Amino acid sequence: MKRHGAALIVIAAVAILNLGLGPRADDRRPPSAESCKTELGFIFDWCESRAHWPCGISVEDEDRAACQAGCVMYLCPEQITCTELDPIWCGTPCEDPSGATFWRNSNISADRCDHLMGDQDGNGEWDSHEFRAWRDCRDAVMTERCPAYPAWREQQIQKAFDDLLQEEAGSAK
Repeated sequence: MKRHGAALIVIAAVAILNLGLGPRADDRRPPSAESCKTELGFIFDWCESRAHWPCGISVEDEDRAACQAGCVMYLCPEQITCTELDPIWCGTPCEDPSGATFWRNSNISADRCDHLMGDQDGNGEWDSHEFRAWRDCRDAVMTERCPAYPAWREQQIQKAFDDLLQEEAGSAK
């Protein structure tokens, strides 16, 4: 009986520790809708983790908090209400990457368009025409959700082009 009692105590202790830990932010799978109701802190951690898209991939440091907020808005729309107290959540235009709405829309576009990512024609490469199909889909979804997005995108393209020209002019001197 002593052995069984000790074994039961060990099993109970392990179970309690595992239950207390819950899901971890480094889990690869997205959180469930139930997590929004029971473990909102986990959702914030998961969205902040650099292991997950979109916040873990090529997001500027100054936009990382907005990306996390947009991810939470996307995963838990019922739990996040819009208040003007913090502009990152709702006080920023939808085309501005320093606001959560931009990143929520980015997540929505990923859901609708990511089936177009990768090698669609089977040649082993993600070709420019395949990239264009994904980008066009993403731009259409972003525009549907934020009519100001195309003008913002054009500004970003022009700014990148101008920066490149300045770099080339600087290196030619």
